[in-house]
Amino acid sequence: MTKKVPSALAGVVAESPAMRELVPLVLRLAATRNPVLLEGESGTGKDLFAHWLHYGGPRREGSFIKVHCPSIPGELLESELFGHERGAFTDARQAKAGKIELAAGGTLYFDQVQDLTPPLQAKLLRVVEERSFERVGGTRTIEVDVRFVTSSNEDLAEAVRAARFREDLFHRLNVVPLRIPALRDRREDILPLANAFLARERERGATEASAFAARTVEILLSHVWPGNVRELRSVVERAALLTPSGEVPPQALPAQILELPAALWTRRDRRPSLADVEAAYIRSVLESVGGSQLRAAELLGISRKALWAKRRRHGIG
Repeated sequence: MTKKVPSALAGVVAESPAMRELVPLVLRLAATRNPVLLEGESGTGKDLFAHWLHYGGPRREGSFIKVHCPSIPGELLESELFGHERGAFTDARQAKAGKIELAAGGTLYFDQVQDLTPPLQAKLLRVVEERSFERVGGTRTIEVDVRFVTSSNEDLAEAVRAARFREDLFHRLNVVPLRIPALRDRREDILPLANAFLARERERGATEASAFAARTVEILLSHVWPGNVRELRSVVERAALLTPSGEVPPQALPAQILELPAALWTRRDRRPSLADVEAAYIRSVLESVGGSQLRAAELLGISRKALWAKRRRHGIG
């Protein structure tokens, strides 16, 4: 039975110049086996691009294996990646193939690769260079044909300069870098994306809303979208649930969206102060990441302690 795989670039929205330039490059790279590094802010769609690189090329019939580096504890990640032999550690009752082995003939995608520990970075370098490894507790060398795709939501070159990431591994993974633009830098795609998300909600039966009201469109286009495409999708899903039919009104958008820094300039009572803008932006970022102080601090480029102080100063609960 033939395995059903997604079509390459299915549903891609590329109305903006930035995306029109990027999409042909992705299609060309999909036909190669070169390592690709995807960089960009959280929520820009790096996972989607990784899928396109796999399913758009000759490895589409092979496995696409994703490793979300921050979600697996460091002490477990080595076994997850390289597998282990029976008796390699206390709970190793039987041999197990790791994700590198399972990705043979396909693509291995490291999401947020900057979170790999230094020892794992050294071991991964060998796999990338020699295409071989040993399982944990094993002595047999296993050769593997894998295409490596990695992503990072921070500047990996800066991580190298800060001695948090190996320079030699960086150069091996950064053969072809792709920077995914932030949604604020591809504003021509905002409305097409929003319409696509709304259509998906109609197909799921969540709403019969047919379009966005004119004022709603203005607000969507004025938002800075710190959470990028992920934030836009979340906002549209929420608005669809609150709009049974007709056009989606502004009132269906989250309060934080309605109080954005850009939207503040439309106020007639007074011009917004710098504090108004900062408070509105922080609220927007927190909303986009579900209230996570850690993720919000990362997006804002400040420490969690600094974010806490700003929230307290602005009365942001």
